[in-house]
Formats: sequence, C-alpha cells, structure tokens
Amino acid sequence: MLDEKTFLSVFDGVPMFDVVKSKIDSGINILDLLAQETQVFPSKGELRRTIQGGGVSLNKEKIENEEIIIGSDRLLNNKYLLIQKGKKNYFLIKAI
Repeated sequence: MLDEKTFLSVFDGVPMFDVVKSKIDSGINILDLLAQETQVFPSKGELRRTIQGGGVSLNKEKIENEEIIIGSDRLLNNKYLLIQKGKKNYFLIKAI
C-alpha cells in the first residue's frame, strides 16, 4: 500500500472531486456518484452509455452494471476512488 503522499504524486494533475464520506459509507449508486456528486460525467445518460460500452473503471476494475453500489470497502487508502473514463481520462474522488 502506498502512503498518501506517494499515492497523490502518482496522480498529480488528475482532476479530483470531494465527496462526503458518509455518502460512500452508506453506499451510493455509481450513477449518483459520477453524475451528481462529481462532474466526472455531465449526465446519467452519458454515464450509462459509457458503462454499457465498457468505458468506465473503478480502481482499475471495469464497471459492468449501472446499478452497482459503491461503499467504503472500495476506498483506496480508506479515502480515494480512482475512476477511469475511456482509455486515458482519470479522476480521483476523495472521501472527506
């Protein structure tokens, strides 16, 4: 496991969004997380299409279902989620 400073240095320049940790602790739908709580996707419709096309990954794991609930068990270093949109676009979500 990387320490936080090293972890963040790896993702230097990657857009980061803050989300209240209690929302992740209680479980949040991937659509709400990426289209409402953050601006990773401008709309749930675009997010659905991208998921169906295999273009969304969470912590390097492809998301195959738009009904997936994201909980605190998926947090890296107990506070980060790494989102990949397409091949080259990465985003960090920080639970605060």
